[in-house]
Amino acid sequence: MKDVFLKVDGIMCGKCVKKVTETLMGHQGIETVSISEDFKEVSVKIDENKIDVLQIGNIIEKIEDKSFKIIN
Repeated sequence: MKDVFLKVDGIMCGKCVKKVTETLMGHQGIETVSISEDFKEVSVKIDENKIDVLQIGNIIEKIEDKSFKIIN
C-alpha cells in the first residue's frame, strides 16, 4: 500500500467531500480516502498494482456535475 496526496481545487463543502470519497472508494485498489479540513488536499491509500496516481487524478476531475481540478 502507498499513501498518495493530491492537491485539489474546487472542493468547497461536505457534499463535495462525500462525492469525492464515495467516487474514489468505488474503484479497485483504493483502500482509504480522506480530505483535509481546509478541503485543499485529498489523501488516498492505494494498491499500486491496481491503480496509480494519474488514474486517481482523472477520476476526481471527471466527477459528474463538479469542477474539481488537480493542482500540480
